[in-house]
Amino acid sequence: MEQGSLEGLYEKLNGLKSVIDKEESLFDAIKGAIEAENFEFAAQICDFVLNEEFEKFGAVLRTRVLLWLTDYIAQNLKESEYPNFGDFTDCLWKFKWIVSGVAKSSVIEKELIDEVNEAMLFYYESIEGLSLSRYYNALTNQNIDMGESKEAKANYKMWKKLAKDDMDGCEACEASSEIAYLCFVGEHAAALGLAEPILSGELTCGEVPHTTYAPILFSMIKTGKIEEAKTLLPKAAATIESNPRVINEIAPLIEIAVRLDERGTALSLARKHSAAILDGNDDLNDLQFFIAVSAFGDESDYKTALELAGKFDARNQNFYYADYLNKFYEEFSGLEI
Repeated sequence: MEQGSLEGLYEKLNGLKSVIDKEESLFDAIKGAIEAENFEFAAQICDFVLNEEFEKFGAVLRTRVLLWLTDYIAQNLKESEYPNFGDFTDCLWKFKWIVSGVAKSSVIEKELIDEVNEAMLFYYESIEGLSLSRYYNALTNQNIDMGESKEAKANYKMWKKLAKDDMDGCEACEASSEIAYLCFVGEHAAALGLAEPILSGELTCGEVPHTTYAPILFSMIKTGKIEEAKTLLPKAAATIESNPRVINEIAPLIEIAVRLDERGTALSLARKHSAAILDGNDDLNDLQFFIAVSAFGDESDYKTALELAGKFDARNQNFYYADYLNKFYEEFSGLEI
């Protein structure tokens, strides 16, 4: 692979300020490399997107890059040099995160979601002895983001039924994912039962309990554990604030603070973290933020949330987010729709 070409690309990216401009530059570079049949260079750019800068780029780029790279590696496997089986399994590992989170962006069309889902299933089935547990877990996570309760229940059942293997996440991530599902389908007592070792500090990892606090707090509210939720909220916010990688998890905490009638905390969190939350690539975070701040009575925030909800619902072919927003707005803004 041409190191000079990569250095030139890095230099160009460093000169661009916006993520959109960087993504366009990367798309052009990959396309140019493929047209020039410099497939190794194209693969290295894809690898850069999916590794070093993975969380800085949008879902469309990440998804398209993973699909092309996995296909290229699968068709050109070599015994030891690049691309080898280790490179292929690295792509299979990334499918877990891409498929789990692909629906967090409203610009991702349903066709691309279906395409990446089908690709993950195809590649996982192609490896003898590889469990489909991760595939159904990823679909369950995706269903939650798309507001698909029926599909989530079916995929959760398959996820829990199938044997685990080396593709599974750590114990803390597994528990966190299941807690999110249980909260989504309304099994709040079960969610809190499963959360006990996370709350005690027995189960942790780089992103747990950070990503688990929102469903835990929501389940506390739904089971009437209001004082416990109020006690946990500041700890949850402080823990998330300690890790910039998961700062988007503050958005649902703003809504939770409103539900707990801790409006001062909600407003403080919104003011402190709005820029970081809205600077992300996946606009589901934006939607969660504007749903939460709509409670303060600014009609423009409600309209922004409604517009975003409409984009997701149109793609998801349901009314999940519009219904959620309107119910929350009517209850907590003090205004009528």
